Amino acid sequence: MSLLKEAWPASRLVNALAGKVQDSARQRLRSNWTQRLRATVEEPAYAELWKDIERICNDARKAPWPELPPSLFRQFANTGERKPYEDVYFKRRGRLVAIVLAAVADPVPRNMEEVENGLLDICSEYTWALPAHVNEEDTATPPWQQVDLFASETAQMLVEILLLLRERLADHVIVQVHKEVERRILEPVFWQPRHFGWEAAEHNWSAVCASGCGIAALLLEKDDLSRAVAIEHMLGALDCFLAGYSEDGGCPEGVGYWVYGFGYFMYFADMLREFTEGAVDIVNSEKVRQIAAFAERVHLSDGIFANYSDSSETERLPSGLISQVNFLRGSPSTLPFRVPGLLEDPCRRWAHVLRNLVWTNPVAYGCGEAVIDYLPQLGWLVCRSDSSRQGGYGRQQGESGAILAFSAKAGHNNEPHNHNDLGHFILHGGGENVLCDLGAGLYTKAYFSPGRESIINISSSGHSVPIINGTTQQSGAKARAVVLGADMDEHEEAQTVTRFKLDLTSAYPVDELANFTRSFAWSVPEGNEGARLTVTDHFEFEKSGINVNPWDVEELLISRIQPHTGAGFVEWRGTNTVVRLDYDAGVLRQRLEAVKHIDHEGVPFVFYKTLLQLGSNRWDGSASIDCNLFFTIHQSSC
Repeated sequence: MSLLKEAWPASRLVNALAGKVQDSARQRLRSNWTQRLRATVEEPAYAELWKDIERICNDARKAPWPELPPSLFRQFANTGERKPYEDVYFKRRGRLVAIVLAAVADPVPRNMEEVENGLLDICSEYTWALPAHVNEEDTATPPWQQVDLFASETAQMLVEILLLLRERLADHVIVQVHKEVERRILEPVFWQPRHFGWEAAEHNWSAVCASGCGIAALLLEKDDLSRAVAIEHMLGALDCFLAGYSEDGGCPEGVGYWVYGFGYFMYFADMLREFTEGAVDIVNSEKVRQIAAFAERVHLSDGIFANYSDSSETERLPSGLISQVNFLRGSPSTLPFRVPGLLEDPCRRWAHVLRNLVWTNPVAYGCGEAVIDYLPQLGWLVCRSDSSRQGGYGRQQGESGAILAFSAKAGHNNEPHNHNDLGHFILHGGGENVLCDLGAGLYTKAYFSPGRESIINISSSGHSVPIINGTTQQSGAKARAVVLGADMDEHEEAQTVTRFKLDLTSAYPVDELANFTRSFAWSVPEGNEGARLTVTDHFEFEKSGINVNPWDVEELLISRIQPHTGAGFVEWRGTNTVVRLDYDAGVLRQRLEAVKHIDHEGVPFVFYKTLLQLGSNRWDGSASIDCNLFFTIHQSSC
């Protein structure tokens, strides 16, 4: 589909982007951004962010810019390690972000000199793309003209810095920034196009790259027609981005990549609206409004999320973006209000930090209700109940630990940033995910290469799903969860019940497996005191003649909390919540594994696998059996 590009071809854009409109937009944005940035210095909500900025600026005055030598660039190709190069790369970006914002707040000569040195230092880098994204086999496009996510982000950062500080920068610095953005971005994307894969990608890359490259063209290109042609080109990429979302607005990459992709979509949309004086408004559609609601719909409580795929359960949501999203949706957010610090984002993204300062609106945040959200095309279910009040939903802002929640996932195993996790589920209470998803692992070459299924974050052996005959879930779109039923909020015997049933047979390449269904029943009693989840796995195996082959099923349950175990039960005691599992010890044999691992940032941690083995010798010769897991979840008294 080409909705945006068809609606706004270059022939229409050329008038909307006329030169005089551009000049007034620049003056308006520069004035508004500068005024708002300076005002936040004295506002308590921004104190932590400005402390980070001050800390980085002080460090910058004591030490030279960290270097990116060729040996560090080659390390990814030699070892597959990404982090050593990226740590230095992002530290350099963070330093420039901090010294620029400090210079806007206080444009004294010393601050401006530091900005000029920083701009020239970034302009001198070998390439703005990360080594992991450079295609060494592309002999036609040198590394410095390979445009990835971070090259695009760098271009956007540099041109927006010029927008803010042009009148105070030396001419030779401005010329150098123009030259490098033109050489590294505008030429390979627009004027001598190399046709990068992200231009047709149906995931975050198309939005982030189109935003960075589009804003660079919008702010640097002086010819009206050339500028219009460039924007039309990027609208085509954004059409592809929107096509990656179904009508329910769900993001298969998870909330972290929703922030990344949709965030940059919103940043570009706002800039385009500003520079056309409102004539071009690409967010004015029902689909965009559905996408805008995604983070809210997968929010469990207290800033914790249902985090399938490569997302963290504690994503750092930019307060500026969420404020803008809430304005678009026309309703306040249930997310806790907080302006993130600069150092909280490992990538030190300029676009997020700038808009956190100029867009954040505390009024856009408020209290929310405990509700059920089902995204039918994405196949995610999220149920929230409020245990803090008798007979009603809702709670006061700041009241912690009241929400009990359950989430489960359907979908297929060829989604962007896919994990083999069909039928996986999360149990949440007291502001933490008690039965959890591990989220993204440490990004290396192996993480995105054939055989990635062996990595625990990606393998179904790192999710709360069974292993059948020693076999984990297979990758690929043919492994698909078929939704057999989704019944929301039914009233049964003084309780409210939500049921979700999935056929997961195709997920397991086990010849003998004839049928595997997983059913969830989430029950909340009247008064909302606690909740109960029943998971029923139904297995049917093919018989061989008159005999039943020896089959084996092992149920997995994943948590960062070390459980307490006993005959027929497992108990996870969270900070404010207890989850207890009861099972038939005559049918299931329990064991526990502590697994040492590292997270997405390379920080060591331990998680716990609870394994419940259902051996075929316990099946009385039957080829069909139900495995029932009974969970109760309630607020702890401690």
